[in-house]
Amino acid sequence: MKYLILIISLVWASTYVKAQKTLTLTQCIDLAQYQSNHMRIAKQSLIIERREYEAFKTELKPQLVLSGSPMAYGKNYNPITQPDGSIIYQPIEQNNTSMELNLEQRISATGGTIFMGSQMSRFDNIQNSSHQYQAQPFYVGYSQPIFQFNQLKWQKKLAPLQLQEAEKGFVEDMEFIALRTTEFYFNALTAQWNMDIAAQNVKDNKRIKELTKAKKDLGKASDSEMLQVELNVISAEQAMTSAHLDYNIALRALLNYLQLDYATETISLIVPSEYKLNDVNQDVAWDKAQLNRKDFISYQRRLLEGESLIVKAKRDNRFQANVEMAFGTSNQATDLGESYKNSVESHQVNVTLRVPILDWGRAKSRINAATSNYELVQAQIDQEKLDLQREVINASEQVETMAKQVKYIQKADEVAQQKYNIALQRYELGDISIRELVWSTDEKDQAKNAYLNTLKGYWMSYYQLRTVTLYDFEKNENIWYVFQ
Repeated sequence: MKYLILIISLVWASTYVKAQKTLTLTQCIDLAQYQSNHMRIAKQSLIIERREYEAFKTELKPQLVLSGSPMAYGKNYNPITQPDGSIIYQPIEQNNTSMELNLEQRISATGGTIFMGSQMSRFDNIQNSSHQYQAQPFYVGYSQPIFQFNQLKWQKKLAPLQLQEAEKGFVEDMEFIALRTTEFYFNALTAQWNMDIAAQNVKDNKRIKELTKAKKDLGKASDSEMLQVELNVISAEQAMTSAHLDYNIALRALLNYLQLDYATETISLIVPSEYKLNDVNQDVAWDKAQLNRKDFISYQRRLLEGESLIVKAKRDNRFQANVEMAFGTSNQATDLGESYKNSVESHQVNVTLRVPILDWGRAKSRINAATSNYELVQAQIDQEKLDLQREVINASEQVETMAKQVKYIQKADEVAQQKYNIALQRYELGDISIRELVWSTDEKDQAKNAYLNTLKGYWMSYYQLRTVTLYDFEKNENIWYVFQ
């Protein structure tokens, strides 16, 4: 597995591009994966998931907690029942203070909690200026829910899957950035190519105009033919103006995606010419997709969440209990120091119950709903697997097809260019009409655009295959990214 270290450095990127008059597809992808907003979004999403996982892991460690009530002051009249049944309201002014230091450890396997700590409280009777301390120097205990849903147990299973899903999702995001960059790059490259074609057509039509004018002076060209040539020049200049605008728009979109801000005339795009991948094993592609895609981690997580909902529905609507046991030492005195001396044993056992007796079928309905939801998730996952498999197969076939198409269209482009050159020479010799020359020009332009569109299709399918499999078929290794 290859690890590509992505060091986020805007200074390097800016310096690099400023020194360049040209940009290649590979350079644009590198820049997008270094500094684009989409990369920042992908990175921050992964950072959030990592921090949430780190936060969850702390829940599995012992927690030291200081809690209490520093002051609970009250001044009021309280009713006091007398022996004869009458009530006398007596003035009361008092304050209660209590502090407790606990060390707690949750047990994920059982859902219980082991705890130990120390507690001290003070009571002040302000009316008679007396006070009393009650201390528990040490106690230890265990609290255990019985027949209750163990949230921590399921979180412990889900949290690693969520992190794995985020890690693989980051790789998918980076490959999707490469795919989107390829689309923007070829859009701008096509516009640049059309602008170059338009400029060449203007140049050729002006040359043809001079030739036609010379032929007209010799009586070999009609006024109608001369007017047609002049219209061709105007049309070519109009096409060049539109092509220049399209180029500026497309290039600006590319540079914005790359987070670059430079004048359009300083950047020239290079046509990618090297393509090596022309044969993809569909079985290997599907195996790699199952191994690398986050979807398959997502399937596990969703099924596990569905199982947890069923268990929760069963536990929340049945007999529940909680048992808490604690023992330690305690004492009371009017002096703080004395309250920690000669402590006696203290014991505490609490048992609470909750027994649903009549719920009108609520428990059964909730369990059935959770079960149906689980079956729905299973059906959705089965269909998503089929859709993803079809997507992988389509991407594999498209790479192979487009690789063949590029060779054919490239040859057609060369033939069309040769045909145009011959037509131009024949027009100079007077062998063909201006209309035939225009046809040849259109064929030449169409062939060039067809070649570039086919080349775009190849590279789009190439990066689409990488995105759906997260596998580099040229280097035969899994794709992985880490950042510092």
